[in-house]
Amino acid sequence: MLTENGLEVDLNAVNEVLQRADVLTIGFTVFPERLLVDARTLPDAGPLIAIVGPVASVQERYLWLGKHRGQFPAPQGFSFFMWPHTVRNMIERNVLRVLRDRLRSVSSESDEVLEKTMARLLLLEEQAFRNAILGVEPWQALWKAG
Repeated sequence: MLTENGLEVDLNAVNEVLQRADVLTIGFTVFPERLLVDARTLPDAGPLIAIVGPVASVQERYLWLGKHRGQFPAPQGFSFFMWPHTVRNMIERNVLRVLRDRLRSVSSESDEVLEKTMARLLLLEEQAFRNAILGVEPWQALWKAG
């Protein structure tokens, strides 16, 4: 799949990451927040689906996980990638289908949580587009009104 800027997305590679990663973080191009999914489970703790701020290093993310998921050992695998399309494109193309199926097999609540999280990411993206048009920080307007 090609993006607006010509980058090709290897959906097979994306699906492999979605299927295998213990902890997965997806970044987006127009706003700083990330989608974080910790697919690990314990008898008293299901998977975590959250919107998180960016960190400077994988070590910082491990510290974050230790604070928020301290009952779990360090993850065996941690993956991060930037999604070069819009959140809307990710939703419309059902890119997270593999992840959704995987989480559904261990948690009856994961579908609803993932839907709400994706809806929130869509709002963040729409706000970022509005801010870019209006020239709100961190964006700069190319043309100023009158």
